[in-house]
Amino acid sequence: MSKSSKSVYYNPSSSIKVNGQDKAGINITDRGTTGYYNMDDSEEQAFNYAGEQFALNLPELNVFDADTQRKFDNQVQAYINKGVEDINNVYEPMLQDLQNDIASRFGNLDNSVFMDNLSDIEDSRAEAVSALSQDVQTYRQDLVNNELANRYEYLNYLNNYRQQMLSNILNTLSTSQGLSNLSNSYYSNLNGILGKESSGPDIDYARLLDATLSAAMMFIPA
Repeated sequence: MSKSSKSVYYNPSSSIKVNGQDKAGINITDRGTTGYYNMDDSEEQAFNYAGEQFALNLPELNVFDADTQRKFDNQVQAYINKGVEDINNVYEPMLQDLQNDIASRFGNLDNSVFMDNLSDIEDSRAEAVSALSQDVQTYRQDLVNNELANRYEYLNYLNNYRQQMLSNILNTLSTSQGLSNLSNSYYSNLNGILGKESSGPDIDYARLLDATLSAAMMFIPA
């Protein structure tokens, strides 16, 4: 005569605690599976701030307001002033030296030597001014490109931060799901073995638990 078997009750839900606080868990009922994750205050503030800043800055990503344009203008003007100062520092001493040289040798500045040399210096200065003009355009475009690069980098950082938080949450829930699967598998295998052993005279519970746990461990996610 076989012995009657009795199934072992098991609860498929699981939770994870951090520093004694309930952090995440999985609840399984006959209506389906639900998961939860409890953010602490600092996590919630950081997550919300990143989302708010992303939404606030995205519409204005490629738009420069009056303050930004003014900042560009001031930087460009400072660049021009420095360039003009550098040109004057190079060519004004050359003109002064030329005047002094001609005056000391000929007594006046009304001669072809002075005019020829003056023309050469002025031509060189004109080329320097033209080069400065091109540099100014490049400099302004660099300012615009750098501003855009900084904005895109900031938005990318905010987006990556939120995505990393979401990934951490999903990984935590996955761990909780693995614990739930382990519990399910353990008790399911235990019930199966109890059903088989119920027909025998005695049950070796040590062997039973070892076998059940070994089988259940296979369900833990890698």
